[in-house]
Amino acid sequence: MIRLISERFVPVAENCSPLQRAQQDAKAEFFRYVAEQGHYAGRTIPSATRQGLYAFKADGTLLASINTREARPLLGMLERALERWEEDPHTGSGTPETYDPDPNYRSRYPEGGLVLLVTTRDLPREVDTRPDDLRRRAFNHDYAWFTRNEAASIVPADPRIGQRVSVPWPIVRRIARFHLLDNTRGETPPWRDEHVEVADLWVEVTRKDSASVQMRLEGRVRNHAHGTWAVRAFQPPVADADRGFDARLLGLLTYDRTKAAFTRFDLLAIGTRWGGTEHNGRYDDLAPAPMGVLFELAGSLPRDRTPPHANLADYFSIVGG
Repeated sequence: MIRLISERFVPVAENCSPLQRAQQDAKAEFFRYVAEQGHYAGRTIPSATRQGLYAFKADGTLLASINTREARPLLGMLERALERWEEDPHTGSGTPETYDPDPNYRSRYPEGGLVLLVTTRDLPREVDTRPDDLRRRAFNHDYAWFTRNEAASIVPADPRIGQRVSVPWPIVRRIARFHLLDNTRGETPPWRDEHVEVADLWVEVTRKDSASVQMRLEGRVRNHAHGTWAVRAFQPPVADADRGFDARLLGLLTYDRTKAAFTRFDLLAIGTRWGGTEHNGRYDDLAPAPMGVLFELAGSLPRDRTPPHANLADYFSIVGG
């Protein structure tokens, strides 16, 4: 599968959530043009999503599409696309080389800042009635972004060994709302500010010299929401629904004072999650269970510039101080 996609196609990964409706620029228009020829063309019920996999020519002519996580159906779709390409390989011009991006969805990659790879996964349960469920081994990735100034604000201005200071609220808010999420099996919306019931993070200086500062990060976050929403995809909302994540956090950080950058940022959040949302696949696993979220320094490959899943306008906003 990987070889076929790499050798016979030009692979592109995009977040369809803004492209399918909200984003207003040439890229989004091109995506909607392609998607409206595909498997969900014209659909608004039970959802207007255009999620899926699309094979198309550079001018937007669709060759084949599907929405699946199974290898065999995807392989069949790719083979159909190649057959249609062989029938007519000619294509017109594609998207413009340059265009004015929607300002609400412009790139905000924090050059010189702190970029973390976030991995979420379920943890072993004391009593597991479904140990053979493949979803027990599921995991998901996201990226967390902090500007250079935000990263520097974590470090005390005049660090002393044993000194304890609170992590600035904008950083705590971003971690709590947008990254302590139960997205292990699928997509889930971020927490709102009112859902963050407890969010207390602090760092303690454990070692320092002229070149670097080492710190220990600890704290707790409890997110909780109660209301009416769907807990199974494309099904009616459920009244009196409840979801949450109550976690302890522990991290080891090293800040290079000469480079003004972190050279180590290992942070682990472990706690109990419960409930579900429409697209996160928890409809049959709503009871409290252990979950972990790992934050670590991202690499420098192109994939490591993938934006956080959250809407970046809200992601970088400053609320509550």
